[in-house]
Amino acid sequence: MKNLQMIIAIVVSITSAQGVIAQDDLAENDRWEFMDYEYELQEYTEIEIVELPMAIQDAAAKDFENLRIYKAYISKDNTYKIILKSKDNYTKVVFASANGEWIKPDDKS
Repeated sequence: MKNLQMIIAIVVSITSAQGVIAQDDLAENDRWEFMDYEYELQEYTEIEIVELPMAIQDAAAKDFENLRIYKAYISKDNTYKIILKSKDNYTKVVFASANGEWIKPDDKS
């Protein structure tokens, strides 16, 4: 009888230890995702959509007919990050120069 109680205690302790390890892994992943998001906010400052240059608004309307501008951000070097959204919540992120030209995120020009 003592052996049965000992076996149950061992199984319970192993099972609960695995749950704690899994929670630590989830917390670690959440922390990195938050840090990436926080870094992104430091790079770009949110602006009102009406503050976007008309060239960017026109280019978005022309090149992304089925999407609308959902949010807009500006960086220190006057490049714009635009989040576009469709009616069915499809999201696309694009970057543009002040004159309405689309740029890649790793472009330095």
